[in-house]
Amino acid sequence: MAGKRGDESRRRVMTDGGWQRILRIMDEAFEEYLTGMAELRTRVVGDVKRKLSDKKVLDRPDLEQALPRERAAVPTRHRRARGRRPRG
Repeated sequence: MAGKRGDESRRRVMTDGGWQRILRIMDEAFEEYLTGMAELRTRVVGDVKRKLSDKKVLDRPDLEQALPRERAAVPTRHRRARGRRPRG
């Protein structure tokens, strides 16, 4: 029983003020996260818009130009399915 009494004396009770402090820290961290994500989204959207407005990205290849030759298809051998081996 002496061990149990020692554990009780070391137990720390969280007060309402302690919980409020933890929740305030969590709220601040989450708010900073949301702000950072909004800034990142703004930057990404801006970058994509700049790239799309760049003529090189929007230019289509000349349709009259010959397309590069495709490699001829090489016939492949398919492996035959094997029967199951007996267990045991």
